[in-house]
Amino acid sequence: MTLAVTIPSNLSILVIDDDDISRSSISATLGNLQQRVVLARDTAEGLERFHSACPDLVIINIDMPDASKFAAIRQLLELAPDLPIIVLAKRGSSDDLLGALRLGVSDYLLLPMESPCILEHSIDNSLRKARLVGENIRIRKKLEQINAELEQRVQIFQQDQQAGRHVQINMMPIPPKDIGSFHFNHKVVPSLYLSGDTVDYKPASRHETLFYIADVSGHGSSSAFITVLLRFRIEQMRVDHLRGRFEGEFTPSHILGVLNRDLIKSGLDKHVTVFMGILNDSTNTLQFSVAGHHPLPMLYQNGKAGSIPVERSSFPIGLFDGAEYFDEQLSIADDFALVLFSDGILEVLKQGDYAAKEEHLRQVVQDSRGRFEDIKAALAPAKNMQVPDDIAIMSVTRQ
Repeated sequence: MTLAVTIPSNLSILVIDDDDISRSSISATLGNLQQRVVLARDTAEGLERFHSACPDLVIINIDMPDASKFAAIRQLLELAPDLPIIVLAKRGSSDDLLGALRLGVSDYLLLPMESPCILEHSIDNSLRKARLVGENIRIRKKLEQINAELEQRVQIFQQDQQAGRHVQINMMPIPPKDIGSFHFNHKVVPSLYLSGDTVDYKPASRHETLFYIADVSGHGSSSAFITVLLRFRIEQMRVDHLRGRFEGEFTPSHILGVLNRDLIKSGLDKHVTVFMGILNDSTNTLQFSVAGHHPLPMLYQNGKAGSIPVERSSFPIGLFDGAEYFDEQLSIADDFALVLFSDGILEVLKQGDYAAKEEHLRQVVQDSRGRFEDIKAALAPAKNMQVPDDIAIMSVTRQ
């Protein structure tokens, strides 16, 4: 009977057996398989040949007088833990079989063997197992190396996140803040370490104050980078306006148009919803523009709260090159207050639908009369709160 095997040729195989007939038969079988055979008549000679031959596989008869059952196997495995070993036994028993397998031998064969094919397939299977063990060890070492590198990169990433968060915090105004005759306050709760929401409020002239809330699509590092880019570009335009170098009218719609073109040219594949306004304390007016931002800010004045009236809104910046933005204007009363939210606030409200959530925000602003601390307490975006999306809240009131 002939069965196909895939044993590589020219391997070094050590045979330890005191039976001349058995040893010769095994040697002949291995010779037919084009293997290099190293023979030993006892365990002492076998261990000596092991050191000189460095075999790829060992075949050992455990019934030899000096074999002491598994003592020789233990010695071999101590020297080479991954060495494939085939055990031969003339008097097989379940105890011997279990003992050999517990030590980690590759196979256990009874003598005499009915066919050389039994040994051939035992060698083939033993070598396959050894290759698998070796491959598993290599994979484990590679994974350990990858994990070590990953831990190092995570540490670097965390340091970068901390640095990025530090930049974000330092770029935002320190609340609360009075500008002209208006009082500003805000809170940003990031869903991750870095936030894709940002707010700002700064003087734009003697009587004008520019303010905005922006919500970048997504969250995390990539969105946080856009907030830095956005703030930098708006600050450039504000400074140019203060120095008389800004081209065109300094209005929210014009600023949004410039930002839209800049963001599309950058190719960063991000869009930003923005509500931007300019307060004028000499004319008591608010000029504003909406770039896809929701929910709309809640306006409180004359004792009533409601969504700021908007006739024309436009697309978020960064979506369409030809997007057009529109300015609207309203007069502000003595009890004026405006409260702005990013859409992350909608994720934490428990009301069922958008209309109910919007009504809840309106009621909170109504009850608080636009006072920021009361609104923050009512909505409770705690600093350590786990939120699915970034949350930003900003208020502006008369001083």
